[in-house]
Amino acid sequence: MVELSEIVQQIKSHLPPLKVERVSLPEALGRIVAEDLFAPEDVPSYPRSAMDGYAVRSEDIASASRDNPVILTVVDQIPAGSVPKRPLRKGEAAAIATGAPMPEGADTVVRVEDTKPVNLSDCPFASVGEKVAILVATPKGKNVSPVGEDVRKGELMAAKGQKVNSALIGLLAACGFFEITVFARPSAAVIPTGNELVAVTAKPSIGQVRNSTAWAIAAALKECGVEPSVFEPVRDDVDELSRCFEEAISSFDLVLTCGGVSVGQSDLVKEAWKRLGAKVIFGHLPLRPGKAFLAVTCKGKVALGLSGNPAAALTTFDLILRPAFCDWTGNDLGKLLTVNAELSAPVSQTNGFLKALRIKLEQRDGKLLAHPLKGQLSTVLSSLAQCDGYALIPPGSGNLEAGTKVTAMVRPSKIAFLSGWVTNGAWNENDGRHSGWR
Repeated sequence: MVELSEIVQQIKSHLPPLKVERVSLPEALGRIVAEDLFAPEDVPSYPRSAMDGYAVRSEDIASASRDNPVILTVVDQIPAGSVPKRPLRKGEAAAIATGAPMPEGADTVVRVEDTKPVNLSDCPFASVGEKVAILVATPKGKNVSPVGEDVRKGELMAAKGQKVNSALIGLLAACGFFEITVFARPSAAVIPTGNELVAVTAKPSIGQVRNSTAWAIAAALKECGVEPSVFEPVRDDVDELSRCFEEAISSFDLVLTCGGVSVGQSDLVKEAWKRLGAKVIFGHLPLRPGKAFLAVTCKGKVALGLSGNPAAALTTFDLILRPAFCDWTGNDLGKLLTVNAELSAPVSQTNGFLKALRIKLEQRDGKLLAHPLKGQLSTVLSSLAQCDGYALIPPGSGNLEAGTKVTAMVRPSKIAFLSGWVTNGAWNENDGRHSGWR
């Protein structure tokens, strides 16, 4: 039996390289940097004060203390955004604001809290021409941001493949970047198939169902950093399917179909792809729900066929396509995470498939419990909407008692909620039995 991890790797190997595009900083958040970015200048480009206080010569205040203050003459006031009027000489100080450039001759800044105006006014700062008492022997370089303290000219600020966060946007802005090159979000056509499908806004007649699976898959794609376009449902007709697939594979980076990949008379998706010269990679999965599956390559791109049943389609997406697409786009936050848990109730698994059991997780009495939910059929979507993830029950496990340890693939939001389990070791990302599924 082919391992699911092997299928993930096969799908990843057929995904096309991502295009690149230039975007502005407001658009760059969460995107993936497409080239190494180097600082074009030092930041800061001049030595500046890191505190509100007085710029001084450290040798002048080496003996200062609260019992024996050093008295200096204030010769300048340097607010942020201004420049010093003249260099400092022996016995002089300059009142300086945070971020203001250091005057020539000064090598340290004494915090305003460690000073006192000699004129005993209510103002914490002495004016130009007045005296200030330095109460602390502040060492050379203290409270001064030197040239290049944040980043040096030519230094690597962001490596290719790095995700852009708010701090990187700030650093790029500080270095004068307003546009950067990022990987473009890949596009995906989502094509629902089946004579029974009607629009979400329609009232289904007997024998009809609303087109729910395609919209669920489109939402899952967006979680992975892929931009989906949902097509109108296509009837179970090989000619119509082939025409639609040919248009989609020519216009999008990726094609996903919903329905038509099982073994019934109306399951014509594989035949439609074969008419376009597609090569089949996989024809089914060792997974329930989610056995019905198709992966083909066509015109240098990959097309993936999912079950028409929404729960089966989403299970396949979560365990197979989600890890492949998240690695493709660099969107780690879209991945499911691996945890070890214990079943809270008996579970039976006697067939030759991996069982993806929908579960709720609970922390109780020092244990992480996996509660099986009611409604495990491939047609039941409500339990999937409520679940925290899947307990993976290996083929032929037989009757598992409550308390049996299982590996579970869990949504990151639930891991964040149970963050205590990360710190105490219950979160095991390196479970060898299922490595590569993330």
